[in-house]
Amino acid sequence: MPFVHQPEPMPGIPAATITTPANNMRVENSVFVKGTAQNIGEEYLLWLALYDYKANRYYPHQGPVAISSNGEWEMTAFFGSSGRYDITALAADKKANESLLLYQTASESSGDYQGLSALPPGCITLASVTVSST
Repeated sequence: MPFVHQPEPMPGIPAATITTPANNMRVENSVFVKGTAQNIGEEYLLWLALYDYKANRYYPHQGPVAISSNGEWEMTAFFGSSGRYDITALAADKKANESLLLYQTASESSGDYQGLSALPPGCITLASVTVSST
């Protein structure tokens, strides 16, 4: 079940929203994802991960995500096949960031994106929307 509640940010606590796409939206094989983030950058970095319900795997996406000075971010998410996906904004601590970067580097060099059975320890789910890729 996706986490869709997006509380008001608290000082020092990482927070993020996904403003586009909307929850339960139908999308093509890629979608432009936009949102906002607060308290990300020193202890935590922002990542997007897709959770593929069919494969039961997480696919970290082109991270960490760059956040503008006004707290906005955007990125294109790509889906490997049609089906139901969660698009999740994550705060990754330094150790989790290293694990995600290792996965990304290994996947890019081999050309094989097998996904992860679980997100690394140190990842905090901040916001999530569910979409259906056609």
